[in-house]
Order: sequence, then structure tokens, then C-alpha cells
Amino acid sequence: MRSGFRFAIAIACAAPCLAAELPNLTSQLQDISALASRGLAAITDAASAAPPHPAADLSNLTPALQNISAAVFPDLVAIAADVHEHPETSTEEFHAHNAVVQYFAKINPGLWEVTPSAFGEPTAWTLEFENRPRGYRGELPAVGFMSEYDALVGIGHACGHNLILLNGIAAAAMARQAVIDFDIPARLIVVGTPDEEDTGGKHRLEVAGAFKDSDVWMMAHPATSNIVSPLGARANALLEISGKTHAEAVKKAYKELVTVVDLAGKLPGDATTAVPVENVGMFASNIVQTRIDLGVAGLPLDEVNKTIADIGDDHDIEWAVSSSENGVDITFEGRGGHGSEGSFSALSLSVEVFRQLSASHPDVSYYLPSNTSHTELDITINVRSRYTLDMEEIKSSIQDAVECIPDSIEWDLQYPATEVTPFLPDLLIEVMSKPEYGSQKWTIINTTPAATDASFVQQAVVDPETRKLVKAKRAVFHPNFSICEESAKCPYNHEPEFAHLAGTDFAYAQTEKMARSLAEIAVKLLNDKELMDQATAITR
Repeated sequence: MRSGFRFAIAIACAAPCLAAELPNLTSQLQDISALASRGLAAITDAASAAPPHPAADLSNLTPALQNISAAVFPDLVAIAADVHEHPETSTEEFHAHNAVVQYFAKINPGLWEVTPSAFGEPTAWTLEFENRPRGYRGELPAVGFMSEYDALVGIGHACGHNLILLNGIAAAAMARQAVIDFDIPARLIVVGTPDEEDTGGKHRLEVAGAFKDSDVWMMAHPATSNIVSPLGARANALLEISGKTHAEAVKKAYKELVTVVDLAGKLPGDATTAVPVENVGMFASNIVQTRIDLGVAGLPLDEVNKTIADIGDDHDIEWAVSSSENGVDITFEGRGGHGSEGSFSALSLSVEVFRQLSASHPDVSYYLPSNTSHTELDITINVRSRYTLDMEEIKSSIQDAVECIPDSIEWDLQYPATEVTPFLPDLLIEVMSKPEYGSQKWTIINTTPAATDASFVQQAVVDPETRKLVKAKRAVFHPNFSICEESAKCPYNHEPEFAHLAGTDFAYAQTEKMARSLAEIAVKLLNDKELMDQATAITR
């Protein structure tokens, strides 16, 4: 009790003393805080006032990258070849994910900081590297690369995403060694981006913050020519159609297909296409179907065959007719390709045959030879246009045209258009014209051969009147490089034969040049602030 009493008295006696000294203590603390703030400001000012890191002499960069590529590319092309042999569709790219992660984390570790299953995406990954020269205290300039690796339903890597994967990791690996050799301050990032073909993996990665640490992102896509072009806006409409009987469902679906086909040339927007897909068997919304089966009940085989011949002889479509217990079975086969193409396809011929026979024989019924019990036949309309600005009007026009027949119409995630980022194409043309790159000729065009979810990374803003790019969240560079030998007649992206092309030695050799050129551009940007400012001017 006594000790407690004395303690209480001591506190009571000390309180007036502390109260008396409090103003002095407060003043002293304020002085200390002010001194600390001035010291921190002085340190910050000293860092900002420090002379910039001297730019490296890059006169020997091109041959240096050739030597670097000879050392790093063989291992990386083996990864791409493995991925080509094990195609996986969107969000299922576990083999591709593991091949990259295992190589950089276990087989050849220590070069990159490796993050598997990055940003909540099971098949995404990141590679990160920083080079900070001795004495350099400034912020590291950054360049990012994007790698895709999803395949197509039924036809494997017929869009060549195994080469996009290779391009990203190879360009980054070459740039990494170059910034070390030339002592350049740099941060390099590679993001493995799954699910480009289907539901927009880069959109989810963008929301998760995957691209926030660089204002420049580069990738390259295999194609049949060397071009830099915008990439169009894209959306898919799913039409659910049903009938009381199988024949009624098929007839309603084909009436809707006629409506969609007749929209050609009538939709608003620039270079707008609406390509229908019959959701039967193995199909995908962004692939022109190569085979379509249709049955006709109630007409003789010869009459059906003559009707097809009258229409099909003008087009490069093959067909075969045969009698069955249900009627006349027809198989149409034609060239496939990308969903952006409005060309005459196997489905187009089947629609025209339906149109002709329905006009001459209104009571004829139709069926699907593969399954005559289905009472539902859904259709997807793959809609593409040059500019994002036109998409709402286009979608409204399509909705108005088709809304009478379907039970429901749903639209998927819309891909915005990707615009050509200024300045970077000029750097590429300059680099690719060198003998070390085969003195390649490149063209900049304003047509859109396809669409890409890289648009979610760029987030372009276009003037509504002039349709010119006025701003972007990031400078995104997406050139298309040819993997087609000059003497060869090459298939287009999304045709089954393109999958074979994407696995050839020539395709890998072309990818090496493409990756090396992007590495050269990246190193030049990282070394020269003025060049980097020009490349990223569109973001300010």
C-alpha cells in the first residue's frame, strides 16, 4: 500500500512540472522535425540534382545483339516448340505456363524474378529484372513485353501464339543481357498473358495492375506480311434459338443466318463485318468454319445437288451429297480463316442453298445430320469494326435486325480497337532495314486485319471527328511479322494449315529477327531519355 501511495504522489507532483515544460518540449520537437524535413529535402534535391547516368555508346548494339541471341535463343525456341506440340485453349494453358516458369526458375535460375500464377490468373506469369549501374540513384526507366500462348479450339496454334510467347521472352532476354553489357539503367518486365482468343485475359490483368509499372509495352504477332496496323474493335453476340421440333429449330436458325448475311455492307462504321458461326460440334466465335453439315428432307438428291452447283460453282467451296434415311445429307467444306474475314465460306454456301430452296420449296424441312434430336441451335455473330466509337451503334443495328427470332441475345466483353502508337513504327522500320535483319521491308497501314485484347493495355482515345489517336494510357506496340516464305502460298491466321506454318524452322528464324529488333528498340529507349519521351508522348 505504501509503495502505491508514494507512486501516486510522485505522479501527482510531477504533473505540474511536466505541464510547465510542455511548451519547451513541443518547440524542441518542432525544431527537430523541421531539421529532419530540411535534411530529407536536401537528400532528395541532391539525388535529383545528381548528373544523369551517361548514355552508352550503342554504335555496336546491332552486332552485340546478334551474339547475345546466338547464346540465349536456342533454349527459348525449344520452349516455343514444346508449347506448339502441346496446344492449350484459353485459360487452360498450364503446360505452357509450367514450361516457362520451370525454365526461368529452375533450369536457368537467378536471371529473373519469376512469379508463377501471377495477378490471380492460374496460367499467367511474370519475369522481372533490374539493372542499376554503380552510383546510379535515379528511377529506373522501364520497358515491358507481353507473351501470349493460348491455342485455338480444334486447330492448335493456328494463330501462332507459340511464336508470340517466344518473341516476348526472347526479346526480353536479349535486352536484359544488352543493358548489362552496355551498363544501362533499366527495368524489364515480361507478362505472360493467357486467354487472348476467348474472354480477354489482358483485361483482367489490367484490372489487377499487371501493366502499371511501364509506359511502354511491346509484342509481335506472326502473320503473312510485315505490317504495322491498327487492330479493330470486336464483340460477339450469342443468339439462343429453339423450336418445338428439331426441324423448326434448324429452320429458325437458318432464317436468322440469312438475316445476318444480308447485313453485309449495311452496318454503320468503317470496315464493319458480322460473321455468323453455327454453334454446332467444334466451333469458335473467331474462326471461320471449314466444315458445315446440313440436311434437306423432301427433295430428290439430284435437285439438291443442282441447286448447290448453281450457287457453289462460283466459289472455292467443295461439297458432297448423299442419301440417308432422313433425306439428303450435305457436307460443305471450304477455306477457314480469321473471324474478321467477310469472305464466302462453307457456312455462307449452306445459307445460300437454304435461301434458294426455301424460296422454291417453302414446305421443305431441314435438319442437322449429326444430331436430329436437338431442339436448340445457337448462333454466334462475330462483329468487328475499325473504331471503338462505332460499336454501340453497330450492336444496336444488329440487335434490331435479329431480335424477332432468338429466345435471347447476349453480348460478350467488347474488345476496343488498338491504334498505331506514333514513333515506334519508325524505329522498327529503321532497325529492320539493316542487313543484320535481312533488309526487311515493312509497311504501315490503316486497315484492321484482326482484333486483340492488348487494346485493354493501350486504352486509346480517338478524336470523334478526325478519328486520329489523341491519347493512350500506355504506348503499346503490336507489329505483325511474316512467317511466310516469299515463294510459298501461305494460309491465313486461324486456318488449320497456319498451325503447321507456326512450327516451321523458317517461322522460328523470323521470330528471332523480330525479337532481336524489339530488343534493340527497347535498349535504345532505355538508354536515351529523349527517345523514351518521344515513344511515350502519346501517354501525356
